[in-house]
Amino acid sequence: EGRSWTGLHRHALMTCIDLDRYRDDLEFIAAPRTPGSAHWLAVQERCADALEAAGLVVELQPYGTGTNVVGVLPGVGAEADEVVLLGAHYDHITGCDGADDNASGVAGALEIARVLGGAALHRTLVIACWDEEELGLVGSHAYAQGLVDPAAVAVAFNFDMIGFAAGAPDTQAFPAPLADRFPDLAAELDAHQHRADFIAVVADESAAAAAADLEARAEGLGRVTGVMTLTAAEKLDDNAFGILSQSDHRSFWERDIPALHIFDTGVFRNPAYHCFGGPDTVDTLDHAFTSDVLRATVGALAAAAVVDAPKP
Repeated sequence: EGRSWTGLHRHALMTCIDLDRYRDDLEFIAAPRTPGSAHWLAVQERCADALEAAGLVVELQPYGTGTNVVGVLPGVGAEADEVVLLGAHYDHITGCDGADDNASGVAGALEIARVLGGAALHRTLVIACWDEEELGLVGSHAYAQGLVDPAAVAVAFNFDMIGFAAGAPDTQAFPAPLADRFPDLAAELDAHQHRADFIAVVADESAAAAAADLEARAEGLGRVTGVMTLTAAEKLDDNAFGILSQSDHRSFWERDIPALHIFDTGVFRNPAYHCFGGPDTVDTLDHAFTSDVLRATVGALAAAAVVDAPKP
């Protein structure tokens, strides 16, 4: 059933996240799914079916070596030719369940699609499941490079690993180069005793407003959130902060599209990243953490898509 925006406040949208639906998708997706495998295809179909059921117009977009799944909810305002995007990669490496990386992000994107799919947003909403991120951001790069008018994308959000958290002190690594570059965040993490339970956001300067909005919403939920904003010179400099651009948001930065990356810090927190230190399985994840990620993100996405609505 369609919902008018005037009848549904952004804060109300944040309460609509259903963790049971998220977990159903997460548990289905979290199994080895290398590109071309049977489960990779099943996950691709799961993405398409979920986005369609949420009310989005779905297109499978093959690009040569893989296939992106892209759902579109047309905007209803004067800004309908502008796009707000959320993406997450659905592929993974051989022999690893990839629950955090990135079943969590895909399941989260599908749940946000369900929440926003009936809303009358002014800008067009795109929710995408990218292929072949693990092979070099191939799917998102193909999509971004194929955009006829990249300036039409107002902002792109990226989920890649939003499921792992640990509340004990000294469970979060924050390497010295990052601490030196982001001293305020380093001080906040010191005060937080380096607990691995904060939400991390990486943004370029053009996406700083969206990142700040997401941060405010997450901290309003009681969740410490750290934003790392990179300059135009830094964001594509692999010799400086390349570790912060190793997911699909980089594909949008390469086309000067404002983009932000929401994640649990991956290798700096989760010992099972790529199954190096153990299995990356659903039972290792913290769904309360993910709930806060999803609630903050759905509010920030809605705010970005309703460009003339008053601030909450």
